[in-house]
Amino acid sequence: YLLSQILQDNRFTQKDLTDLEGKLFHEGDRRRPYLVRFIVFLFLSTIIATYGVLADSTATVIGAMIIAPLMTPIVATTAALVMGRARRAVHSILIVAGGIILVITLSAIIGLITFNVVSVTTNSQIASRIAPNLDDLIVALAAGSAAAFAFSRSDIADSLPGVAIAIALVPPLSVVGITLSQGEWNAAGAMLLFLTNLLSILLAGGIVFLILDLGSASIEQ
Repeated sequence: YLLSQILQDNRFTQKDLTDLEGKLFHEGDRRRPYLVRFIVFLFLSTIIATYGVLADSTATVIGAMIIAPLMTPIVATTAALVMGRARRAVHSILIVAGGIILVITLSAIIGLITFNVVSVTTNSQIASRIAPNLDDLIVALAAGSAAAFAFSRSDIADSLPGVAIAIALVPPLSVVGITLSQGEWNAAGAMLLFLTNLLSILLAGGIVFLILDLGSASIEQ
Protein backbone atom coordinates (compact mmCIF):
# COMPACT_ATOMS: atom_id res chain seq x y z
CA TYR A 1 0.00 0.00 0.00
CA LEU A 2 2.78 2.43 0.94
CA LEU A 3 4.60 1.91 -2.37
CA SER A 4 1.44 2.40 -4.42
CA GLN A 5 0.67 5.58 -2.48
CA ILE A 6 4.16 6.93 -3.14
CA LEU A 7 3.81 6.20 -6.85
CA GLN A 8 0.36 7.76 -6.94
CA ASP A 9 1.60 10.92 -5.23
CA ASN A 10 4.44 11.30 -7.73
CA ARG A 11 2.69 10.44 -11.01
CA PHE A 12 3.07 13.02 -13.72
CA THR A 13 0.32 15.61 -13.99
CA GLN A 14 -0.09 18.07 -16.83
CA LYS A 15 1.66 20.73 -14.74
CA ASP A 16 4.57 18.38 -14.05
CA LEU A 17 4.79 17.60 -17.76
CA THR A 18 4.88 21.27 -18.70
CA ASP A 19 7.59 21.95 -16.12
CA LEU A 20 9.66 18.98 -17.32
CA GLU A 21 9.42 20.01 -20.98
CA GLY A 22 10.49 23.52 -20.04
CA LYS A 23 13.61 22.17 -18.31
CA LEU A 24 14.64 19.61 -20.91
CA PHE A 25 13.48 20.77 -24.33
CA HIS A 26 14.55 24.12 -25.73
CA GLU A 27 12.76 24.74 -28.99
CA GLY A 28 11.92 27.66 -31.21
CA ASP A 29 13.32 30.95 -29.95
CA ARG A 30 14.76 29.21 -26.87
CA ARG A 31 17.04 26.87 -28.82
CA ARG A 32 19.85 29.24 -29.79
CA PRO A 33 20.30 30.84 -26.31
CA TYR A 34 20.27 27.37 -24.75
CA LEU A 35 22.93 26.04 -27.13
CA VAL A 36 25.13 29.08 -26.50
CA ARG A 37 24.87 28.57 -22.73
CA PHE A 38 25.45 24.83 -23.14
CA ILE A 39 28.65 25.36 -25.14
CA VAL A 40 29.98 28.04 -22.78
CA PHE A 41 29.39 25.96 -19.65
CA LEU A 42 30.74 22.81 -21.28
CA PHE A 43 33.83 24.68 -22.46
CA LEU A 44 34.48 26.08 -18.98
CA SER A 45 33.74 22.81 -17.18
CA THR A 46 36.14 21.00 -19.53
CA ILE A 47 38.94 23.45 -18.76
CA ILE A 48 38.30 23.11 -15.03
CA ALA A 49 38.06 19.31 -15.17
CA THR A 50 41.13 18.90 -17.36
CA TYR A 51 43.38 21.09 -15.26
CA GLY A 52 41.90 19.48 -12.14
CA VAL A 53 42.88 16.07 -13.47
CA LEU A 54 46.36 17.29 -14.47
CA ALA A 55 46.85 18.77 -10.99
CA ASP A 56 45.35 15.65 -9.38
CA SER A 57 42.92 17.91 -7.51
CA THR A 58 39.69 16.25 -6.39
CA ALA A 59 38.10 19.54 -5.31
CA THR A 60 38.70 21.12 -8.71
CA VAL A 61 37.27 18.13 -10.55
CA ILE A 62 34.17 18.22 -8.33
CA GLY A 63 33.71 21.88 -9.27
CA ALA A 64 33.74 20.90 -12.94
CA MET A 65 31.13 18.19 -12.29
CA ILE A 66 28.72 20.70 -10.77
CA ILE A 67 28.72 23.15 -13.69
CA ALA A 68 28.92 20.55 -16.48
CA PRO A 69 25.68 20.72 -18.55
CA LEU A 70 25.80 17.28 -20.22
CA MET A 71 23.25 15.66 -17.93
CA THR A 72 20.35 17.77 -19.21
CA PRO A 73 20.39 16.61 -22.86
CA ILE A 74 20.96 13.00 -21.74
CA VAL A 75 17.90 13.08 -19.49
CA ALA A 76 16.06 14.89 -22.29
CA THR A 77 16.88 11.99 -24.62
CA THR A 78 15.43 9.33 -22.33
CA ALA A 79 12.38 11.50 -21.54
CA ALA A 80 11.73 12.04 -25.25
CA LEU A 81 11.95 8.30 -25.91
CA VAL A 82 9.44 7.53 -23.14
CA MET A 83 7.13 10.24 -24.49
CA GLY A 84 7.44 8.87 -28.02
CA ARG A 85 8.95 12.09 -29.37
CA ALA A 86 11.58 10.79 -31.81
CA ARG A 87 12.54 14.21 -33.15
CA ARG A 88 13.26 15.53 -29.67
CA ALA A 89 15.26 12.40 -28.86
CA VAL A 90 17.42 12.76 -31.97
CA HIS A 91 18.00 16.46 -31.33
CA SER A 92 19.01 15.79 -27.71
CA ILE A 93 21.39 12.93 -28.52
CA LEU A 94 23.04 15.07 -31.20
CA ILE A 95 23.73 17.70 -28.54
CA VAL A 96 25.27 14.98 -26.36
CA ALA A 97 27.41 13.72 -29.25
CA GLY A 98 28.62 17.24 -30.03
CA GLY A 99 29.42 17.76 -26.36
CA ILE A 100 31.47 14.56 -26.23
CA ILE A 101 33.55 15.65 -29.21
CA LEU A 102 34.07 19.12 -27.74
CA VAL A 103 35.26 17.82 -24.35
CA ILE A 104 37.66 15.20 -25.75
CA THR A 105 39.10 17.61 -28.32
CA LEU A 106 39.60 20.48 -25.87
CA SER A 107 41.11 18.28 -23.16
CA ALA A 108 43.45 16.69 -25.72
CA ILE A 109 44.62 20.15 -26.83
CA ILE A 110 45.24 21.13 -23.21
CA GLY A 111 47.11 17.86 -22.70
CA LEU A 112 49.33 18.60 -25.69
CA ILE A 113 50.23 22.12 -24.62
CA THR A 114 50.84 21.34 -20.95
CA PHE A 115 54.41 21.21 -19.74
CA ASN A 116 53.66 18.48 -17.22
CA VAL A 117 54.25 14.82 -17.96
CA VAL A 118 51.13 13.00 -16.84
CA SER A 119 51.47 9.63 -15.13
CA VAL A 120 48.46 7.39 -15.52
CA THR A 121 49.60 5.28 -12.57
CA THR A 122 50.39 7.93 -9.95
CA ASN A 123 47.70 10.46 -10.85
CA SER A 124 44.67 9.37 -8.80
CA GLN A 125 42.19 11.30 -10.96
CA ILE A 126 43.27 9.30 -14.01
CA ALA A 127 43.88 5.96 -12.31
CA SER A 128 40.38 5.96 -10.78
CA ARG A 129 38.75 6.45 -14.19
CA ILE A 130 40.60 4.07 -16.49
CA ALA A 131 39.41 0.84 -14.87
CA PRO A 132 35.63 1.00 -14.25
CA ASN A 133 34.08 -1.80 -12.21
CA LEU A 134 30.71 -3.05 -10.95
CA ASP A 135 30.63 -0.42 -8.22
CA ASP A 136 30.74 2.31 -10.89
CA LEU A 137 27.77 0.70 -12.66
CA ILE A 138 25.68 0.51 -9.48
CA VAL A 139 26.43 4.14 -8.63
CA ALA A 140 25.62 5.20 -12.19
CA LEU A 141 22.26 3.40 -12.17
CA ALA A 142 21.29 4.90 -8.82
CA ALA A 143 22.41 8.37 -9.90
CA GLY A 144 20.58 8.03 -13.22
CA SER A 145 17.38 7.22 -11.34
CA ALA A 146 17.93 10.17 -9.03
CA ALA A 147 18.54 12.48 -11.99
CA ALA A 148 15.26 11.55 -13.67
CA PHE A 149 13.34 11.90 -10.41
CA ALA A 150 14.94 15.26 -9.61
CA PHE A 151 14.11 16.65 -13.06
CA SER A 152 10.53 15.42 -12.76
CA ARG A 153 9.88 17.13 -9.42
CA SER A 154 10.42 20.87 -9.20
CA ASP A 155 10.46 20.79 -5.37
CA ILE A 156 13.63 18.64 -5.25
CA ALA A 157 15.59 20.26 -8.07
CA ASP A 158 18.19 21.35 -5.48
CA SER A 159 19.37 17.73 -5.47
CA LEU A 160 20.72 17.99 -9.03
CA PRO A 161 24.21 19.26 -8.09
CA GLY A 162 24.65 16.20 -5.86
CA VAL A 163 23.52 13.93 -8.68
CA ALA A 164 25.98 15.63 -11.04
CA ILE A 165 28.82 14.86 -8.64
CA ALA A 166 27.72 11.24 -8.22
CA ILE A 167 27.52 10.54 -11.95
CA ALA A 168 30.60 12.23 -13.39
CA LEU A 169 30.33 12.92 -17.11
CA VAL A 170 32.96 15.50 -18.10
CA PRO A 171 35.94 14.20 -16.02
CA PRO A 172 36.06 10.76 -17.73
CA LEU A 173 35.97 12.47 -21.14
CA SER A 174 38.74 14.82 -20.02
CA VAL A 175 40.80 11.77 -19.05
CA VAL A 176 40.15 10.34 -22.54
CA GLY A 177 41.53 13.51 -24.13
CA ILE A 178 44.51 13.74 -21.78
CA THR A 179 45.55 10.10 -22.21
CA LEU A 180 45.20 10.34 -25.99
CA SER A 181 47.37 13.47 -26.03
CA GLN A 182 50.01 11.59 -24.03
CA GLY A 183 50.00 8.64 -26.40
CA GLU A 184 48.51 6.32 -23.79
CA TRP A 185 45.96 3.62 -24.60
CA ASN A 186 44.18 3.91 -21.26
CA ALA A 187 41.62 6.17 -22.94
CA ALA A 188 39.42 3.13 -23.61
CA GLY A 189 38.81 2.58 -19.90
CA ALA A 190 37.82 6.19 -19.30
CA MET A 191 35.54 6.13 -22.35
CA LEU A 192 33.95 2.94 -21.02
CA LEU A 193 33.27 4.71 -17.72
CA PHE A 194 31.60 7.60 -19.53
CA LEU A 195 29.49 5.25 -21.65
CA THR A 196 28.50 3.34 -18.50
CA ASN A 197 27.28 6.58 -16.94
CA LEU A 198 25.54 7.65 -20.14
CA LEU A 199 23.69 4.37 -20.64
CA SER A 200 22.80 4.21 -16.95
CA ILE A 201 21.09 7.60 -17.13
CA LEU A 202 19.21 6.50 -20.24
CA LEU A 203 18.17 3.14 -18.78
CA ALA A 204 17.50 4.01 -15.14
CA GLY A 205 16.04 7.40 -16.05
CA GLY A 206 13.73 5.81 -18.59
CA ILE A 207 12.50 3.29 -16.02
CA VAL A 208 11.78 6.06 -13.52
CA PHE A 209 9.87 8.07 -16.14
CA LEU A 210 7.87 4.98 -17.07
CA ILE A 211 7.03 4.23 -13.44
CA LEU A 212 5.87 7.81 -12.96
CA ASP A 213 3.64 7.53 -16.06
CA LEU A 214 5.37 10.15 -18.15
CA GLY A 215 4.25 8.36 -21.30
CA SER A 216 0.58 8.45 -20.31
CA ALA A 217 0.77 12.11 -19.34
CA SER A 218 2.29 13.02 -22.70
CA ILE A 219 -0.50 11.15 -24.54
CA GLU A 220 -3.15 13.04 -22.59
CA GLN A 221 -1.54 16.36 -23.48
